[in-house]
Amino acid sequence: MKKSLFLVALVGFLATQVYADPAKSRKLKAPKASLEKQLASYISTPDALKQAQQAGVVVIQFRVNAENEVCQLSVFSHNEQINNSLTRQLTGKKLAGYGSDTGELHTVRLRFQPE
Repeated sequence: MKKSLFLVALVGFLATQVYADPAKSRKLKAPKASLEKQLASYISTPDALKQAQQAGVVVIQFRVNAENEVCQLSVFSHNEQINNSLTRQLTGKKLAGYGSDTGELHTVRLRFQPE
């Protein structure tokens, strides 16, 4: 009797878990295209790429703090002038919809075309 009562309670518990809807406490992320558009509004082509009249791709990584500001920015290019220019242009800029306390690491490729 105890075993069958326990089994019925266990099956009932498992059945309620199947239909449970967990609360979503995480914020929905803005689409990646929105992130790229926001970054593009802050960036101008670095002088090193303008002078060379060549296209270029530069990878950046950063975190967004609770105040929606870009922080801990790393620029990955072989040209130190490009690295400094992009770091100066982006550090502290606000990105709407990305602020968090978790400090998620974002990686973005920036493509520059000659004018």
